[in-house]
Amino acid sequence: MKTAMRLLCVEHLNLETQDQRLLVDNISFHLDQREILALVGESGSGKTLTSLALMNLLPSGVQKTSGIIRFHGEELDAGRTAALRGCRIATVFQEPMTSMNPTLRIGEQIAEVLVRHRQFSWKQAQLEAIALLDRVGIVDPAQRARQYIHQLSGGMRQRVMIASAISGQPDVLIADEPTTALDVTIQVQILSLLQELQQEMGMGMLLITHDLSVVASYAHRVCVMQQGQLVEQGNVVDTLGAPRHDYTRKLIGASLSALPAARQVHTSGTPLLRLRDICKSYPTARCLPLMLGKRLTVLHPTSLDIQPGEIVGLIGESGSGKTTLGSAAIGLIEADSGEILFEGKPLRGRQLNNLRRHSQIIFQDPYASLNPKIAVGEQIAEPLRVWQLRHGAAINARVHELLTLVGLKPEDANRLPSAFSGGQRQRIAIARALAMEPKLLVADEAVAALDLSVRGQILALFRALRDKLELSVLFISHDLSAVQQLCDRVIVMYHGRIVESGDTAQVVEQPQEDYTRQLLAAAPNVQQALARRTN
Repeated sequence: MKTAMRLLCVEHLNLETQDQRLLVDNISFHLDQREILALVGESGSGKTLTSLALMNLLPSGVQKTSGIIRFHGEELDAGRTAALRGCRIATVFQEPMTSMNPTLRIGEQIAEVLVRHRQFSWKQAQLEAIALLDRVGIVDPAQRARQYIHQLSGGMRQRVMIASAISGQPDVLIADEPTTALDVTIQVQILSLLQELQQEMGMGMLLITHDLSVVASYAHRVCVMQQGQLVEQGNVVDTLGAPRHDYTRKLIGASLSALPAARQVHTSGTPLLRLRDICKSYPTARCLPLMLGKRLTVLHPTSLDIQPGEIVGLIGESGSGKTTLGSAAIGLIEADSGEILFEGKPLRGRQLNNLRRHSQIIFQDPYASLNPKIAVGEQIAEPLRVWQLRHGAAINARVHELLTLVGLKPEDANRLPSAFSGGQRQRIAIARALAMEPKLLVADEAVAALDLSVRGQILALFRALRDKLELSVLFISHDLSAVQQLCDRVIVMYHGRIVESGDTAQVVEQPQEDYTRQLLAAAPNVQQALARRTN
């Protein structure tokens, strides 16, 4: 049997902060040609820091204190790494909106890589950029190349990131949570694309993820990290099928979803929130300066009720209208038509202020929803001061209580958002939303960036608040296992319309619509993925 070429070798890597706090502790692993190696673990376990160390892109205040990184057998120093970065070693980052330049057109950003690393002329580079966009499955690539990153959907943004990453024809591709915020059908498309490109180009891929079902479906080997240490590694089927370490068993247990016991939700009283025939559209670009552009309808007449203490799941693909509906429900955007009632009263004047006091939203992207220049404790404390919910020392006590509630430490209150991982930032956003003690919470992909064990803690927290305070939640998610574990009722949206709704068990076990069946079939599952690989 022909031995695979060793592309990357990491030996005894240690990363520390300036005050000598150990972040990554003596880890070693290797990556071969045409191999997908998964690096898994909870938020803050050191996964992303390890990948940044490979490219010499460690954040300020973190340094490599020891260890060797070899590429094709050659030990890398800072200068050599800088020369390889972007061409021979490339990265698909977790969030395209923060890793791509919002002021440059998409085609220009990809062309820039080709000019710098492959010595293309600018004209050649622009043509090649269009060809790369076409290769990653973007429809009408010439038109998309002239657009900006914010004008694309989440799935297309990630495809652009992939096109940019492979433009230098890398030997090693690092994919850091490449599908975290994508719905299940788009997730399968992106992962299948990465796998296809990896085999076609002979790359080795380091896949960083907290989703074990993705690991079970696509990776060849897996390394499990816990608090900066590598606690287990090996073949995916052996490691996930018969884990040796307690922590690996804990992660696998957290990934297995089960339907909760059915709850009786009282529907005879006044709903907390009632939407009737809500519509929303946006103007499209004008063809000529004096011509009115057409309007794109993203939400067709939509009605729903949410009872006090009820958790309603809202699922569907990207672009189906889920976020628009959630934002309209709490008055963040104005609907074109229809009626919204909160506690039985129409939203206008003082009732709109009442809604804003008693409703909160957890946004999908914590990078954008937290102020990067203000300590997280102050950001959690601000609504307590504004609405005079706590005074004096009670404010700090409440901040510490909320941080502990979401799995962080009270001393984290003094740190800036940049000091936290993506999953930890999302926990901070959840803590800030809960500070208001809301009656209604719109959770827009609130647990998408969280690892499995922390996700379980947050879902349990939502359930406890529902039972204790009659908290109502509109839970917008592409994570069907989370919806199954949490929600009393499920609503399925497709192209701006509700196509199916019902009790969670009914929709999951006996779906009536083909589209619902497609979503359920696309949902990743660790046990099913392992079974397919062993058959």
